[in-house]
Parts: sequence; structure tokens; C-alpha cells
Amino acid sequence: MPSSSPAVPAAPLKYLPAIAALLWGLSLAAGRALPQWDYFLENFAAYWLPQGLILGLLLATRPAPALFTGVALALAAHLQLFCLWITSPIDSMGWLFYLFDFPGALIGAAIARFLAAHRAAGKPLVSGLLGFGGVALGLLLNFQLVLFSQH
Repeated sequence: MPSSSPAVPAAPLKYLPAIAALLWGLSLAAGRALPQWDYFLENFAAYWLPQGLILGLLLATRPAPALFTGVALALAAHLQLFCLWITSPIDSMGWLFYLFDFPGALIGAAIARFLAAHRAAGKPLVSGLLGFGGVALGLLLNFQLVLFSQH
């Protein structure tokens, strides 16, 4: 008698958006580091290690998959915008802005984790938006702080 269970279990499907967001960030970092093959590992680490640290610390708190997806999407979008900015010849030291933005992202992820656990438990859309919005707001505020400290 055939089983009534689906061919693909439902549990791994809930992690698919998180895996896609994680792969987006990894592929951006690898693509950005690839042209300088002699320094690939160093460049890859410089582009993706800050993201990896934030995501690793977040995973240590066992977040909802939607929250992890939101945080990973915000970090990957930040790297995407940075890659678009750094390819222009305007600012050769732009990579410093990228690295100095991560304290804000870490604080935003921590606040989003706290709020998701206390306000959005069982609401995946709200958790994902909290993750994305918290990290994006932290990145934006940190970027503005770095810009204003230059003047």
C-alpha cells in the first residue's frame, strides 16, 4: 500500500528561503573575490566573514527560519549594494564603510531576535520583516554615523 506522505517532507521546505538568502550572500562574496584569484580566500573572508559571524551568532540562539531569512536577506542586500558602489571609481576606500557597518547590523539582529521572540512568536511574516528591518535599520544608522564622523 502506498504511503500518503508527500515525496518531499514539509520541514526542509520551510528552510528553503533561508538557504536561498544564505546562498545569495555567499555567491556575491565569491563573485567579488574571484577576479583576484591569488587572494581569493582573503577577499572572500573579508566580504563574507562579517555576515557569517552575525548569522552564526543568530543561529546560536535558535531563531525561527523566517527571522534568519530576513537577517540573511538584509545582509546579502547590503553586500549587493556595496558591490554596486565599490565598482564605481568614486571611492577606493569604500570597503572600510562595509566593515564599519557591521556593529549596527549586529545590534539590529539582536534587537530583532529579542522582538521576534517576545512579540512575533508563531508569526513568520512578522519575524522575517523584523529580521530584515532590524538589520537594515542598524546598517543605515551605522552608515550615517560613519558618514557624519568624517565631517
